[in-house]
Amino acid sequence: MILRLTLFIVYRFVFLLLLFTSLRFLFYLFNADYFQTIPWEKVQDAYVLGLRFDASIIMTFNVIPLVFFIWGKFIFRSTFLLQIARFLFWIGNSVIVGLNILDLEYFSFTGKRTGIELLGLQQDIADQTQQLILHYWDLLLLWFVYSLLILRHTLAIRSTVETVPHVYRKAVIFSLFFIAVAVLTIRGGLQLKPLRPNIAFTIEPNKLGHLALNTPFNFFMTIGIEPIQEVHHFKEDRDVRKLLEYLRQPKDTFFQPLPSATNVVLLILESFASEYCGIANAGKGYTPFLDSLAQVGLYFPHHFANGRVSMEAVPSILGGIPGCMQEPYITSLYQTNHLVGLGNILRDKGYTTAFFHAAKNGSMGFDAFTKNAGFSNYYGLNEYPNKDRDYDGTWGIYDGPYLQYADSILSILPKPFAACIFTLSSHQPYAIPSHLESKYVPGSLKIHRSISYVDDMVRQFFKSAQQQPWFKNTLFVLTADHTHEHANPHYMNSKGDYLVPLLFYHPNRVLKADTARLVQHVDIMPSILDVMGIKSKEVPLFGQSVFRKKIDLAIEYTNQQYRLYRKEEYIEGNVGMPIVIKNYQDQKIREATEEEKNLLMAFIQYHNNGMIHNNLYQFGR
Repeated sequence: MILRLTLFIVYRFVFLLLLFTSLRFLFYLFNADYFQTIPWEKVQDAYVLGLRFDASIIMTFNVIPLVFFIWGKFIFRSTFLLQIARFLFWIGNSVIVGLNILDLEYFSFTGKRTGIELLGLQQDIADQTQQLILHYWDLLLLWFVYSLLILRHTLAIRSTVETVPHVYRKAVIFSLFFIAVAVLTIRGGLQLKPLRPNIAFTIEPNKLGHLALNTPFNFFMTIGIEPIQEVHHFKEDRDVRKLLEYLRQPKDTFFQPLPSATNVVLLILESFASEYCGIANAGKGYTPFLDSLAQVGLYFPHHFANGRVSMEAVPSILGGIPGCMQEPYITSLYQTNHLVGLGNILRDKGYTTAFFHAAKNGSMGFDAFTKNAGFSNYYGLNEYPNKDRDYDGTWGIYDGPYLQYADSILSILPKPFAACIFTLSSHQPYAIPSHLESKYVPGSLKIHRSISYVDDMVRQFFKSAQQQPWFKNTLFVLTADHTHEHANPHYMNSKGDYLVPLLFYHPNRVLKADTARLVQHVDIMPSILDVMGIKSKEVPLFGQSVFRKKIDLAIEYTNQQYRLYRKEEYIEGNVGMPIVIKNYQDQKIREATEEEKNLLMAFIQYHNNGMIHNNLYQFGR
């Protein structure tokens, strides 16, 4: 009996996998121009990865009808249960097949697999039903053929007489086992986080992610995520682009770009608010090494994070995309949009790219996002060689040994390299090795001692790196992902909620810039490219090189309000809401002028429409 049940389920599952594979092949044919430069062996990788997404969504829609089939066909021989199972099997699979067929054509308009945002177009679809049928009758016919195939397969399933001893007990055991396998299949494996759409973009080239992904998986994974609102404050997108490009006009400077083969090491320090740094507080802080490095490097005291969580910081720093949605970009409806990250641009220039994070692989979706952003090599907890010895008991590896590990990897990477290292130990619960606890003096907040520990471990990292041949030919960029708790009243305001350090350092070059400027996370990517002498048209319009910046602006989104920070105040508002000027104690000063309203709305329209239409890089051109 167990064998027959297993074969029954496997046969149905394979049948549906074949249908989805055929639709993936059709998707490839319909969009052949998009994939034409990719070798066939790479395309095959997308087909293999795609099986995980297909299996997940197929099992999601079929676990209930298959259980009904087991009991209606093999156990009770119930016509009623069998009919319910047939109906659910046919309808459910016809729906997910239909969603796949939709993107055979719709993908060419959006450049991505369709998500739940499609429901926002229901009125437009209703208004255009007649012309849609007229123009896309072939897709309707294709869906009809696939639905008939599923129906024919469904009707062929009939009840079976069973005279097996203890049939109910065996059926219950098998059903429980099947449900356990189904749960594993739906989540996509045993990894830390369930399968998510952006995992599709971990293959190279990442545009193959659209082929690996399937539309129903993307659609149902985005249910519950609030879509952003399309904005039409400016009638023409080119007017938005014209204004934003005007803001990004470079200040006249005459610095000498670094050599083209300069290495890049970007350190993102967990929760290192400016409030904790001595350099920002007349020497009173917990970061003596960072303070000393700031004395010889290029330190920006007015540097804003573009979000309040790590998942917003990484897209801001490595992709130039600020956290301007309720949901972080990494898990948003737009996570499968076309992305050109710092790693993509540098890799095209011959760089080896790597991202280091000592947490469990899959944590916060960094592994998938950074690969999409062009960081080909990922070093997480899975890759670390001494997990048992150096594990902090909660998140991952203590920063001390992990930074030494990162240093050893950098020393063997092909040069030039571009690496991003995200520290860990100053994250709650602020664990540091027990034998070092007495070395660092506790502060008024629990985080303070771990800040001192991480700062000291960064010092050790630089000390080790100085012994390596690559050190003298490396640009170091240090910043933090976001702020944390406040103890200093000076930072207990809107500005203090976002101030984090930003420091550029090169052992053999004196870097110059106007450090009095207000800068932000999304300025880091264009700044690195600028100082390296690398030009790219695929950098979002939110940021500007800190080496040429002449206008004080930083964008942020909180509590359904967009904010544009300036030196002494900020512009706050949203579509359909008042736009006002406030000081950093959140007190309204006055109504915004028309020019200020247009300034804020230009950023909102560029962000929202660029995300919705997947055209941030071509917006208004």
